[in-house]
Amino acid sequence: MVEQDKSSIIEHGDLFFFYRSKIDSEEVKELEDVGRFYMVTSSDHGTKKHIHRLFLLGQKQLPEIVEGKSTSKERNWALNILTTTNPEDIHKELMPAEYTTKTRGERRIKAATPAGEGKYSIVKHDNHTELAYILELPEIPGPTQSEFEIKKEASYIVSIKNPDIQVPGFARFSAPEKKPQYPKHLKEMFADRRWIDVEDPALLNYENTQLLMIGARKKDVEEELGIDIDEEKESQRSADLFKELKIRGDQVPLKPIFEGKFPSKDEIPMTGEVKKLGKDDYPGGRGGKIGGKVAATKAASAAAIAKVLSGIRFPKKKEELFAYAKKNKRKLDNPEEVLEAINEIPNRTYHTIVEVEKAVGKVR
Repeated sequence: MVEQDKSSIIEHGDLFFFYRSKIDSEEVKELEDVGRFYMVTSSDHGTKKHIHRLFLLGQKQLPEIVEGKSTSKERNWALNILTTTNPEDIHKELMPAEYTTKTRGERRIKAATPAGEGKYSIVKHDNHTELAYILELPEIPGPTQSEFEIKKEASYIVSIKNPDIQVPGFARFSAPEKKPQYPKHLKEMFADRRWIDVEDPALLNYENTQLLMIGARKKDVEEELGIDIDEEKESQRSADLFKELKIRGDQVPLKPIFEGKFPSKDEIPMTGEVKKLGKDDYPGGRGGKIGGKVAATKAASAAAIAKVLSGIRFPKKKEELFAYAKKNKRKLDNPEEVLEAINEIPNRTYHTIVEVEKAVGKVR
């Protein structure tokens, strides 16, 4: 067991996971049907009001934790797309939304669905910081949690990216005002380093903050770190999902989350609340320019399209392009944005890769 003096808790609170299906998916049955994966932290550490943060996670999964070896899938990024003291703001970001495209008219994004709830702590441990959690809901992780790499308990080494230094795989900021607006005393903590530990939780409060998460441990988290995360057994009445985030029971599919399963189509409640998205917010909600649109545009770059369509023979119809790209999606680390972009180009015949790239550029 790690000695108690080797670890100190920087922040603790409630942790939530949500996912949103792809635009054209009627029902989520596996990760392929998922469009976005979110993590919400609700800190109750040292403040009168809870601070709620909404993070968009890359690869639509938490990092894998593979004991005895290191793989690329053990690393992932998370982007802060909203920080608020009002839980209603988080609620609004996760509700259904509508937006308009030039080629396909009105489109609707379904409400986000909960995938898990627990308690978390951010811990200073040895020479780094870790985010550790214990899952409370569902009590036993099921197929849904398996798809997202959500464990019963786990921890991840977390570092914050210096917004002034470009790092491959992380979004560039198109303008200075898009960077996290850290006050001077927090900005000075970075100095000339690419990454710093989360020694001050205030660093996490700024929208467009970028995190690096590396899988650390998936069992005996409290014993290994020498901390107590205070796990509670949750019921439908006591779930913090409803208390903390003020999400009503008639807005989320209750039974599936308690069973750890994806809900069937008829288990998803209908809600009259629909958020209208502007062109800058499509398709990821608030913060779309960095976390959604820019990330999608980057992923759907000319190089990415050329890679996923490598070897194709023209002319090809749109549906043939999509089928070919889907077959070759393993060539990309994050293929879903590219597939989504190709799926939205006009229905016609394309004669060159350049025509495809131009069509993607127009709808994006």
